[in-house]
Amino acid sequence: MYVDESKNLLFILRSILFDYSFVWISVFCFGKKMQIFVLIAFVLLKEVLSDTHEDIYKILSESEMTIDEDLVRRSTTTRNARAVDPYLLTMAPRNQDDDEMRLVSHLLNNYNKEVRPVQNKSDAVQVIFGMAYTQLLDLEEKNQVLVSNVWIRMRWFNHLLKWDPSDYGGIKSINLPPQLIWVPDIVLYNNAEETLGAGQMDQFKTKIILQHDGLNKWFAPTILRSRCSINVEFFPFDDQKCDLKFLSWTYDGLRINITNSSPTADLATYLPSGEFELISAEVVRKITKYPCCDEPYPHVTFTIHIRRKTLFYFNNLIVPCFLITALGLLTFVLPPATGERVTLVITTLLAMTVFMLMIAEKTPTTSKVTPLIGKFFIASMVIIGLSLIATCIVLNLYECTRAVESVPKPIRIIVLEYLAPFLRVDPPIQRKLARPRSNQQVDTAVHEKHGTTEVTTGNGAWRFHDNFHPAHHHHHHHHHREETSRQRNVAVLPKEISEGIAVLSERAKQQEKFDELTEEWQAVAKVADRLFLIIFLLTIAITTVYIFVNRPDPDSI
Repeated sequence: MYVDESKNLLFILRSILFDYSFVWISVFCFGKKMQIFVLIAFVLLKEVLSDTHEDIYKILSESEMTIDEDLVRRSTTTRNARAVDPYLLTMAPRNQDDDEMRLVSHLLNNYNKEVRPVQNKSDAVQVIFGMAYTQLLDLEEKNQVLVSNVWIRMRWFNHLLKWDPSDYGGIKSINLPPQLIWVPDIVLYNNAEETLGAGQMDQFKTKIILQHDGLNKWFAPTILRSRCSINVEFFPFDDQKCDLKFLSWTYDGLRINITNSSPTADLATYLPSGEFELISAEVVRKITKYPCCDEPYPHVTFTIHIRRKTLFYFNNLIVPCFLITALGLLTFVLPPATGERVTLVITTLLAMTVFMLMIAEKTPTTSKVTPLIGKFFIASMVIIGLSLIATCIVLNLYECTRAVESVPKPIRIIVLEYLAPFLRVDPPIQRKLARPRSNQQVDTAVHEKHGTTEVTTGNGAWRFHDNFHPAHHHHHHHHHREETSRQRNVAVLPKEISEGIAVLSERAKQQEKFDELTEEWQAVAKVADRLFLIIFLLTIAITTVYIFVNRPDPDSI
């Protein structure tokens, strides 16, 4: 360091002597009258040279290289040959180590970055490839693309970039831009990025570490978009395995031999994802041979095994779907006379359709398999559709009495005698038959004998005599005396009134028959309601258990 300071001091003194010598010579040559003009011209010339020197220094600092006297001397023989002032040699940064400058100049002197770094051209460059998987950014199921944040690590030996540390102040490693030296053309084979240059590992901007023994290390962070075949058969209880395949794009295995640095990716810096759980990241090296060529083509493949976290889908899709399906079954609980039963089922069916559209937006468009949750939604929609049909059947049974048809005997036996007690439905017809006869019920018998009408009630009989038949008056009078106990219940009315009472009696019988049919059909409808409710509840439970319990064991995948 003291040597550098002495050199700089010597240069300053030399520059001062040069400046004053130039002034005195100009005064001697041009005289005192021209001195002021000569000084102004000298200052302007020096400022121009200073600006030029600063521009050159900026160019050199960007590539971290400085020029020495040998390089300047060689530059004078190029096609841009021009004299270089020794003043340029001092424009390098003062804190730049001379040993590193000499080392860079030594390494890059007559170096061609297009040549593979091997001593024997029949040998292959051994490229050791590794990767640190730091974050799973996204899995686009619709596009079947895995987005990953990784750190790429590549190592290879370059015998052309060796040096003895003792010759360069003990420097054992330096950093150089990748544009100056040879780098392997490793690419991501299953790249899904559309931009130009994406997936090419030789396009990194980070610098390469050069060690004195010829080992080159290149570490670079990047975001990879890779194609991944998504298997949605067990979505959302699915495991996915996505590959990241790396190989040389233009070199075969006889010229670049790529190998993996470890059996697994580095997961020490992995940031857990909120949607997926990272199970493993195994690495395997394979060799592919194509029918067209005899050369082997090795590649390194990282298999990213991830498992979906199902809590989000369980809370936002499965549970609402199950509740909507159960809500649709409430149609069998509502009274049949309610006019909103069909509306409830149709509304539930529309809600299930909305959920199906959400699933379709999430999963990729494929006809190979149906997702597990899709099967559940389809089964739920089928159940709700069948419940709509069952609701229509129940309503038809409930309104079947309009046809004044009695319940068929087989249905009466099966439904009212067997199913009704089993389902704990008490048919109203049974309650009516078990109820005792009231004193207010009329048991009417109309007798018309010889012009006489008799109406018998529960308390006795009403006898209607026709006064227009005197021939029988004596006979009835005698009969009246014999039945003195019933005379209090006998009334004599006109014939028109007796006929009207007969009509009313007939209508009462018809109404009673109609009420009996109504009660029978309504009882059948209630039994059908209860039966359909139990059937659909069991169907939902069995379907749910079958779909979600029979999914594969995650440990076996």
